Amino acid sequence: MGAGTEEIHGSGWGVAFRNKPIMLKTNKEVSAFLEGKIKKNMVMQEDTCTLSTNDSYRNRNTTYEIPNSEKGSAFLDFGFLMRDETSSIKGRLDSAKDVDFYNFTIPYNRTLQNDFDVEIYMELPEGCNYTMTLYDEYGNQVGKAEWDGKNRKSLTIPGWDTSTNKYCIKIENENGEEISPDDYYKIGCRISEKKDTEKTDAVRNAYGAWQIAKSRGLPNQQEYLDRYNALLQEAEADYAKEVETLHQKQYESLPKEQQYKGGKTAEELLQELADGRDLNEAEREYIKIFANLSDFEKAKQKAALKNDFSQEFVQELERQGISKDDIEGMNVRISGSGAVTVDGIKDEAVRKQVESLIKEKYGNQMYQYYIGIADSIGNLSPQVYEYATEIQEVMRYLKGAAGQDIDLKDLYLTADGRIGGLPEKVENMVNNTKNNAKIDCIKDMLTDIIQNIGRHQDIPYFSSAFQFSGGEFHVADTGFAADTGTLERELSPSYAGSQVYRYKFKRVL
Repeated sequence: MGAGTEEIHGSGWGVAFRNKPIMLKTNKEVSAFLEGKIKKNMVMQEDTCTLSTNDSYRNRNTTYEIPNSEKGSAFLDFGFLMRDETSSIKGRLDSAKDVDFYNFTIPYNRTLQNDFDVEIYMELPEGCNYTMTLYDEYGNQVGKAEWDGKNRKSLTIPGWDTSTNKYCIKIENENGEEISPDDYYKIGCRISEKKDTEKTDAVRNAYGAWQIAKSRGLPNQQEYLDRYNALLQEAEADYAKEVETLHQKQYESLPKEQQYKGGKTAEELLQELADGRDLNEAEREYIKIFANLSDFEKAKQKAALKNDFSQEFVQELERQGISKDDIEGMNVRISGSGAVTVDGIKDEAVRKQVESLIKEKYGNQMYQYYIGIADSIGNLSPQVYEYATEIQEVMRYLKGAAGQDIDLKDLYLTADGRIGGLPEKVENMVNNTKNNAKIDCIKDMLTDIIQNIGRHQDIPYFSSAFQFSGGEFHVADTGFAADTGTLERELSPSYAGSQVYRYKFKRVL
């Protein structure tokens, strides 16, 4: 410090929070508590009522239902499992190839309260071997659950830094065995005191010293900020090294026959996967360790659309007397409200038959492929992605409930938080229905959308478009009707005026 300045030590900053972290309740949790719906050992149900359910890693802010026949259902987020360690989420894989994702944010400040480890455990159905893999907000694979008891696996969220606080876990069927309808898993959390906090203590103390300097109006507070930012930059470099070290350790722990020895990168292997090649076991293990979550899931979606879905669709048509040659060159468009339009088929009767088949059986599935593959969707920030997909969900629901398209710009929030501007029947259903997970989600989405429209006139409408050629479906990326660049600037958190250093890693959660 320069002459005439005061030296401040932030070593006491946050030390009061040593036993358990302080975690604020969400609004939904407070409401449930006041209504007497909160108790110990509650079991939340996985999200099966929304369009994307829990099949996508990008579904943020998901709430899960806790049924209660006496008090009525409560709807809480994944973070509740850290606030109440006696409760759990109950889920089920629907098929041998099904994958479930749970996206969450650590519900406490990891800079001030850096003294804790968060363990996530999974209780497995008898005789099953599901995997639970952890990804950070940048898409890095940062942990794989290991057996720690009979029918139970667990992992611990890395405590490498204080800045990273968003994660998702991925549940899948390790061996591909058949799934029974009664094969449920449970997920819960445990928080314990961290043993080694030396590196994160330094960041916390520097942050505390800067805050004290600011509160006192000291002339040398910039020096404290510079020290804090320098430590954050060191933490960023250390974080990348920790990821690299973890991946190498995981690779070396594989059986020799599963250690990939080829010369291709993870990105090159993903491209081959997306092109439809069936990777061998060593290649699959390699990309599970080293591939970014975003790239991995996109490649899997491309492969599934090209192989599994296209084959299933053609077989279904053949059972109806239509060959793949009859639909060669076909174009499919699914609007934001779910309306299906098919063209490029000469035979009008066949065109109508195909259009009806997609509408009745495959529309939602094709929508999932589109949002998982189209670059215009994949390149969206998490905030704009959530807004765009909420619009799709709400438009489909409102059209089904009202029997017509609803202009979202006509909707508004009343002073008591109700949704206004809907047809009377739908308005009554959305505002007055209780204990319904679907409607609870729709009301939350409508609230977000109305608030966003009030601040930003551009609405990210999009249609899901495909072309059928060479016996396969291909995504035809049609982009957006609105300027998503403007939305990105307006909706994404702005750090332009922030004095605090922010990691340069691209965020995917």
